[in-house]
Amino acid sequence: MAGHFGSDNTCGIHPNILDALSQSASGHSPAYGSDTLTRRIEDRLRALFECDLTVMLVSTGTAANCIGLATLCSPFGGIYSHSEAHIINDESTAPELFTGGARQFSVGGDFAKPCLEALEAKIAVSGARGVHSVKPSVIALSNLSELGARLSSDEVSAYSALARANGMKLFMDGARFANAVASGAESPAALTWRAGVDALSFGATKNGAMAAEALIFFHPDDAALAEFHRKRSGHLWSKHRYLAAQFDAYLQDDLWLRLASKSNDKMAQVKDVIDATDFISVVAGGDANELFVSMKPEVAAFLYEKGHTFFSWPSLPNAYRLVTSFTTEQQEIDALRNDLSGFKG
Repeated sequence: MAGHFGSDNTCGIHPNILDALSQSASGHSPAYGSDTLTRRIEDRLRALFECDLTVMLVSTGTAANCIGLATLCSPFGGIYSHSEAHIINDESTAPELFTGGARQFSVGGDFAKPCLEALEAKIAVSGARGVHSVKPSVIALSNLSELGARLSSDEVSAYSALARANGMKLFMDGARFANAVASGAESPAALTWRAGVDALSFGATKNGAMAAEALIFFHPDDAALAEFHRKRSGHLWSKHRYLAAQFDAYLQDDLWLRLASKSNDKMAQVKDVIDATDFISVVAGGDANELFVSMKPEVAAFLYEKGHTFFSWPSLPNAYRLVTSFTTEQQEIDALRNDLSGFKG
């Protein structure tokens, strides 16, 4: 068995979530999110995050991110993030489409964490000419970052302070938020609203769901237009209970956290395998379920020939990304170890 380390998007649906979908398939239920199951999910998320909040369920991470950004940022606003951010590199022009033309600005920073000093300078310059400029509106983070790093609550708070100082909002892309929570000791509340996050896309698709993401606003006033953005963009499901059913199973008995912990643990083993070699080096990640490594093309070719799946990372020289999921098996890691031990470079 070769290792499937290409993406956590390629793994299947957890049986509990599949069962929940099946159970919700019979009978009749009110449409468009007015069903009792959706209300229950909203209450469970309030309990999980220990606060009042507004929730909107959608089926893709792009929808969650872009509806959130469009709600927080006007068409003449600016969105500021790291140059590796998903909203810049992996969502085409969807943020621009959803926002009606808001401009994205990017900065550098170690491990895809935006450099605070660079952010401050970019915000100051881009908004310096008043009505002739872009209105700085949103700082966007990813947790995990796009290079697999976990942001602590203190780090998030520093971005929040910068946003507040400039009259801006703080958005968090949480496609792998479960992995970020599982890799530390801080609660979901500590990593979000208590640290100053205004809105979060809480991902489930990469962590066992079929297609389900929760867009969460921690301040009701911020969410006022979100429902209209969701409807206008075609992401309000009529049979909404199928989104809710996925989250019902996802949140039950901390399944979301257990699955993320499993994928994180498997990546820790992969990292041990990589660390034991002298021809592959870790360049980023390893906090949770993503690892970025540097190796010569001939090493990558050797592993591809053995059947292992992983992908190159364009922004880093000779770099490749490996990702684990809740379906990663011990045999896959053992196969990677065995094959690497047989490489004759």
